[in-house]
Amino acid sequence: MSGLTRVTERLPLPPAGKELMENPERIPALTRDRFTAVRRLAALPHLIEHRDEFESVEAYCMFIGHGRTGHSLVGSLLNGHREMVVSHELDALRLLDRAKVPVTRDQLFSAILQRNAEFTGLGREWEKYSYDIPGTTQEDFDRLRIIGDKKGAASTRRLGTSPELLGDLRETVSVPIRAVHVVRNPFDTIASRRKLKETWREYGIEKYFANADNVELISEMLDADELFRLHHEDLIDDTAGVLSDLCDFVGVEADEDYLTACDDFVFDSPKHTREEIDWTDEEIERISTKSQQYDWLSHYTFDE
Repeated sequence: MSGLTRVTERLPLPPAGKELMENPERIPALTRDRFTAVRRLAALPHLIEHRDEFESVEAYCMFIGHGRTGHSLVGSLLNGHREMVVSHELDALRLLDRAKVPVTRDQLFSAILQRNAEFTGLGREWEKYSYDIPGTTQEDFDRLRIIGDKKGAASTRRLGTSPELLGDLRETVSVPIRAVHVVRNPFDTIASRRKLKETWREYGIEKYFANADNVELISEMLDADELFRLHHEDLIDDTAGVLSDLCDFVGVEADEDYLTACDDFVFDSPKHTREEIDWTDEEIERISTKSQQYDWLSHYTFDE
């Protein structure tokens, strides 16, 4: 009997998972939308190899906020630290939400390691950008102290609809939560979404502020020491300083070599995507007025 078979006999797998174990040729190609049984199965080698190392985990890092704000960049910067693994787009909350048989801590952590290895193996490229940061440890780690997943916008929408998932996550990981909220000028964020999705051209402003309300709800559910707000423009202006503060927040020390590598990787100035689309005066006024309702947006203007 193989080690993999022995482990699967001890782990709770849904019926579909058991069927796939008996008929491995039916396992489909793994993508970011394959969850529950397939994710558990794909993660088994990492569970076998790293289970003992999960005991050293001190905190779980998650992301909230909007898409197109720099979450992927921040997640990859954190993932480059030798004591952290932050997977890219696993969608851990969906994994918990969809599972008919509860996901255990070790299964979630091994799924994060699997997704990180998968993304690294694919070259760490996402939506025309490379997140392969030279001089950092993108797949390996020395000691696993912080683990998490970068899935900001979807996690925010999911928690806005099912806030009880935050409690499920707390119970599953059994370590302190560290939530990172990356904020970008709302005009740039909305413009970026409009360029990608047709529906955002008509309803983008409403979608943006509906998710901002979700952020407010989640912020109220978190303790003060569980939430770190990071402004995209500040990160670009002072990468080493902001990243050092962020590492301190999650609970690790950022050494000079790590900060230098990250600083060298981050671009020199923020991209003003708002300048690439046409706006009506009414849209600019509506976004400016709505932004005043949120303390983390109130300083932004169209002209900056």
